[in-house]
Amino acid sequence: MVMNNAQSPGWSNLVVSWWMIAIGTAAGAVLGLWSFGGPVPAPAGFVLYDDQPRRLLRLAHIAAVALPILNLLYVPWMSRSAWNARIHRLGCRLLLFGTVALPALLALTAFWPPALYALPAPVLALVTTFFLLAVGLAGAGGNNGKEKEPCGSD
Repeated sequence: MVMNNAQSPGWSNLVVSWWMIAIGTAAGAVLGLWSFGGPVPAPAGFVLYDDQPRRLLRLAHIAAVALPILNLLYVPWMSRSAWNARIHRLGCRLLLFGTVALPALLALTAFWPPALYALPAPVLALVTTFFLLAVGLAGAGGNNGKEKEPCGSD
C-alpha cells in the first residue's frame, strides 16, 4: 500500500502513531527510573508498585504504545473495507481521538482523579472504530482485489 496523500485522515493516523510510540516509550523510560530501586525515588503516591496512580501511569504508557500499533494495522485494512469515504474518515478520526485521548486521560487521572469520568469517551470511540472495521470487512467480501485509498481519501 502506497500512501501519497499527506492530507488524508489515514496519513494523520500514521504520523500521530509514530509520535505516540515515541512518547509512550519515553514515558516508560521515566517510569523505569522509579522501578526496582532505580536511580530516582518515586514521587509520593507512586512509591508502591500497586499504588493506583502508578498503575494508571503504567497503563497510560502501555496504551500510548499499543493503540498507535492498532492504527498502523487499521489504516490499510480500512482501505479494503466496504465502507464509503465518509465512513473511512469517521473511523480514522475516531481511532485518532481514542489513541491520543485515552493515554492522556489515564495519565491525567493519576494526578487528578476526577479525569476518570472522561475516560468513557475515548473508549467508546475506540470500540466504535473497531466495530466499523469489522462490519466493513465482513461486507467487503474480499473487495475483488481492489484497494481504495487509505481511510477515505478517494
